[in-house]
Amino acid sequence: MNGNIIIDLFLYFARFPQRQGVLDIFNKGRSEIPGYDSLKSLVESMTDTPVLPEVGGFVFGPNFDAVKTCVSQLTGYYLFIDYGDIKTETDKSNRIADTFQVAATIAGKTTEFTGDLVDQTLISANTLDMVTRMRNLMIQEQRERYSFKKISDKHSITPFISPEFESIGWTLMFDRQAFDLFDAKKMSFSGNRKTDNFGL
Repeated sequence: MNGNIIIDLFLYFARFPQRQGVLDIFNKGRSEIPGYDSLKSLVESMTDTPVLPEVGGFVFGPNFDAVKTCVSQLTGYYLFIDYGDIKTETDKSNRIADTFQVAATIAGKTTEFTGDLVDQTLISANTLDMVTRMRNLMIQEQRERYSFKKISDKHSITPFISPEFESIGWTLMFDRQAFDLFDAKKMSFSGNRKTDNFGL
């Protein structure tokens, strides 16, 4: 599964919340879809301390209905990773640059969504602190691999207020960027690849 951008994204952010929160989304236990057991084993084998131990839940994917069901079973703080379009640009030097849109939300559940504004203020303050800590680590780590940016230079942090999820928090919106993420140039050379690997 190495090299798959979706799996890489899953495993990268699985480091942040409590490990049990990540394992909880394997709610079937087993699956006939290849890779299910392998991915679960990779999570189980993680030994590092969670980056954000105060985050108990993990939600992953763009399926709104499935995400809503998952969030409804959570309490406390959770990390929700959503992803969108993949865009490709080719510059004048024929270098291919791919960008992958990602939204990483840290939110807190509240059963009194329209209740005490001070409660909501504290949840907002706590989640903003966690999102900025996550963002700062991502910026630090991407310097170790310049050809694959974990977070684009241009990104935003926006409020996340969702009555449907009974949640308040903040969303980090950014692109993951890489040169020729899907090896388009390698395919075009058909085994006669040039020596210039464009930073990969």
